[in-house]
Amino acid sequence: MIALGIIRKPHGVRGEASVEPWTDSPERFTEVSRVTLVSPDEELQRDATIESVRTHAGRALIKFAGIDSVDDLRGWTIEIPDEQARKLDEDEYFLHDLVGMKIVDESGADRGVVTDTIEGGGGILLEVTRGARKFEVPFAKDICVRIDAAAKTITVRLPDGLDAL
Repeated sequence: MIALGIIRKPHGVRGEASVEPWTDSPERFTEVSRVTLVSPDEELQRDATIESVRTHAGRALIKFAGIDSVDDLRGWTIEIPDEQARKLDEDEYFLHDLVGMKIVDESGADRGVVTDTIEGGGGILLEVTRGARKFEVPFAKDICVRIDAAAKTITVRLPDGLDAL
C-alpha cells in the first residue's frame, strides 16, 4: 500500500477532512476514488470512497461517502494499492522503495543499508544503518550519484566524515 496523505483534522461542518498530502500535489486525490483508511497504529483499516475533493492552503479537503464525521479519523492515513500508484518518471522514486537499498561508495565498498527516509525542511534524508551505527545521508544528486532499483543499490559520494559522526 502507498500512503497518499494523512487526515489532520475535520474541516467545517459538512464532514470534510483536512488532509496533509504526502504526494506532489493535493490534486492527486481527484485521480482515485476507492481508498483504504489506516489507523495510526496500523491495526484498523476501513475502506472508503472519496466523494469530493477540493484544495485549500496546500491541503486536500476530502469528503468520504457515508462518513459524516471525521473526528475519530485524525491521524489516519489514506492509502491505495501499489498498482494504483502513478507512473514515475526516470530518476523518480517512491521513498518507501528506497528503504532496504544497499548503500555503496564509488569504489564499491559497503556503507550500510537505508532503514528509513526522513522528510524535512532541508529535503529528504536517508537513514543509513551500518552495524550498530546510524547516520543520515542527504538524498541529493551530488551525493546519491547512481540508483540501481533492480540491484537495490544506491552509489554515494559521501562528504568526508559524514558516516564517521
